[in-house]
Amino acid sequence: MSTPIPADHDEVRKAAQAAALRLLAGREMSTARLRDRLSSRGFPDDVIDGVVARLAGAGILDDRRAAGAAARTLVMVRQRGRHRVGRELERLGFTPDQAHDAVQSVLADTDERAVIDRVLAAKLRDRRSVPDPAAYRRLYAALLRRGFPADLIRAALRPYWGYRHEPEEE
Repeated sequence: MSTPIPADHDEVRKAAQAAALRLLAGREMSTARLRDRLSSRGFPDDVIDGVVARLAGAGILDDRRAAGAAARTLVMVRQRGRHRVGRELERLGFTPDQAHDAVQSVLADTDERAVIDRVLAAKLRDRRSVPDPAAYRRLYAALLRRGFPADLIRAALRPYWGYRHEPEEE
């Protein structure tokens, strides 16, 4: 539900500032995403530029901090791998450099293999082995879709696979 845009320029600026603060109160977001959200609410670009500059100057809007928070959530809570986290951060409006830096920072503090192991344990549900090549391929594909690197996936699946070689990947 959008509020009407006031006619007075000073009132428009105040309304845009209030809308931006409400948006940022819920969660960290990128400058690009905040601009899009304010623009979709009908605020003029010059007002949006001023609000973004003020918020960034005050330290309320910080793309690096927001990218780090989003990356931590994606890795620790959503249990995503580095490739998927990078794509998601770019989708959220962060630059490729900001996304890469955030992913590297989070992975420096987190063991990606441990995240894979948690996902794998949930998917295996107390089974001690992968029963057949089709099940192996399904698990492999599921982990790959979550954005984990192929070499880490193979290493994580190896203890559950009772055969000498991994099944051929299609």
